[in-house]
Amino acid sequence: MRGGSSERLVVRSSRRRGETRAKLTRYITIVLATILCGGGSALLFLVPLYADPALSALAADFDPTPAECVTERRDDRLGLDNCTWASCREGCTSDAYKCTQLHVKYKAYNHEWRPAVLFVNIKGCGYPPVVDCTNFTLNYGYVGARYPCYWSRADTTVVVPRWSRGEQVATVTRTLALPLFLSGCAGIGLCALHCECRPHRRRRHPRRPPRIPTLSPDDTSVYRLA
Repeated sequence: MRGGSSERLVVRSSRRRGETRAKLTRYITIVLATILCGGGSALLFLVPLYADPALSALAADFDPTPAECVTERRDDRLGLDNCTWASCREGCTSDAYKCTQLHVKYKAYNHEWRPAVLFVNIKGCGYPPVVDCTNFTLNYGYVGARYPCYWSRADTTVVVPRWSRGEQVATVTRTLALPLFLSGCAGIGLCALHCECRPHRRRRHPRRPPRIPTLSPDDTSVYRLA
């Protein structure tokens, strides 16, 4: 009787341990899946709003030394066909029906004046409070306005009033590094819980000893004579 009761206690304790492990595994799975989905959603939201403009600005390769800019002409246009580009636009997803286009000239390193168009940033658009098109137009949108600007070495007809390479690198790092790190850790954790992530090793079969040929009585007599 004592042996049977002890066996039942062992079975019950093992079942409880199994149920506890299953509950813990489900809880960890839910947490990791939430982190993975959150990281992916954050990437979908942050990449077009922050990372893509920052990467485009780095690709434009703006000269770090400011040039002298002068606004030469301001065009206020109406209509989708006339507003293929704008110097400043609040919102980057919808087409603009009304736009302001600023044409400037700039002089860098005491060279000749070059014609260009002025953008609030490399995309020409953004979202408040980072981009305020009203103040941008008031500061740079009148003929004869003088101000420092930065010209693109990839496209010399594009200038922007503000530029900081370190700021753009920090933006890319903040918007990409953290979501990618969290998503990667969550994916590795889910793989470790529910998948066989380690490569299978081939089992080495033990070598069989070489077979010794059996000799017939006639063969043994030949060897004895030899």
